[in-house]
Amino acid sequence: MSFLTVIIFCATIFCVQSVTYNINSSTTNWQTILSNLKAGDIVTIHHGTYVTPGFFQLTLNGTLNNPIIIQGAPNETRPIIQGPVAGANAQNVINIQGSNFMVKGIAFTKGSRGVRLGPAVTSNAIFDNIYIFNTTGTAFSANDNANEYANITLQNSEITNTNALAATTGECVYVGCVSDECRIRDSLFQHNYCHDTLGSVGGSRAGFQIKPGSYNVIIRNNVCYNVVGPCIIVYDGYDRGRNLIDGNLAVNAGTADIGIQCTSGATITNNIVINSNLAGIGVIVNSLYPNVSYTRNITINQNTVYMSQADACLRLNSVTNKNITILNNVFYCGNQPSIKASNDLTGARIYNNATNGSISATGISSCGTFAVSSNAFLNAAATNFYPASSSLLINKGVNLRYQAFYDYNGMPRSIVTPTVGAYEYSTTNNPGCPVINNFKCASSTASVPQYPLTP
Repeated sequence: MSFLTVIIFCATIFCVQSVTYNINSSTTNWQTILSNLKAGDIVTIHHGTYVTPGFFQLTLNGTLNNPIIIQGAPNETRPIIQGPVAGANAQNVINIQGSNFMVKGIAFTKGSRGVRLGPAVTSNAIFDNIYIFNTTGTAFSANDNANEYANITLQNSEITNTNALAATTGECVYVGCVSDECRIRDSLFQHNYCHDTLGSVGGSRAGFQIKPGSYNVIIRNNVCYNVVGPCIIVYDGYDRGRNLIDGNLAVNAGTADIGIQCTSGATITNNIVINSNLAGIGVIVNSLYPNVSYTRNITINQNTVYMSQADACLRLNSVTNKNITILNNVFYCGNQPSIKASNDLTGARIYNNATNGSISATGISSCGTFAVSSNAFLNAAATNFYPASSSLLINKGVNLRYQAFYDYNGMPRSIVTPTVGAYEYSTTNNPGCPVINNFKCASSTASVPQYPLTP
């Protein structure tokens, strides 16, 4: 005799019922609506100026399949969320914490900082097509002690005049903390335009600053123009994972400093740096890592650096560890050194870099550099650094495991004999976007996950 036992497991299915809200200038309870959103809710804010009471904290907890979305109304001028006062004693325009949410198509102004993530841990958040302007200080920040911010995306956004209301450091983006007291990881900053922060004082005054201990952060296809400090500065990744600086344009970034700066754990590829005050690219010891206090794990590959006012196209300070690779770059500095190093570079991997300007460094082998003139470019005077058809840059690159598979324009590179510099030569004219003081029009080949904007 046999028995058939049927066991039925009953699962209770919880249905998330989303609510769609429309906010306009006559909506008096708009702050209450934003403060009580649930997973799956979608808020559309119409054009107008919405003044906060001062301190304005949002906690947004969506789910991966049902994110919370706050967006400006399509086909309208961005709505403006504005702090009521400005100056040293002002509150941030808005503080946002939580997970699985998206903010899109909204402008923020006045207050102290523009958008600050926290004070609680924040993850899986996307900020798309936002505009932060005329703030007292840093526009976009995530730097509360003991937090680890993860999967944060800031893209397609414009930031300007970050110290319009007081003398501050005025960074466009400041994420992570000093001495690894907090960090950001697995995050993306792409296709943003940071510009005209020339009133910044003190600190690094950077466009994009990624503090020590942060790792697996991608900073790509951004444009910096008229920024006092470095366009991009990353510190020590503490060997947790590399940060990628790829396809960015820095014009008059580092008007009193370096164009792009790193300490360790960084791959710097396909960038164009023009007219920095100090070095175009600088490797500078700036680490409090208790076990390792030197530069290491750095790849500088296929960048174009054009002119430095008072330093060098590439500066290497205290590079005593040879785990650094420099290849296939253009360092065109004219009357300034193309490469300057404070330590002997014997043993470092330095290959096939095009130079114009003296070399103030020892230990570079004969295959490390070759000389070029201005006819290597289509029109350097017009900031067109695409290779001329007869350029010595074409097919001059070395193919190592450090190869970048696409160029500044997002075009495929030769994996056998790549072109030296940020561009891969493919046609007689530049097939990508021109170098201009605005958003970059070319894009990376990598995909970007994004929440939908409609239910």
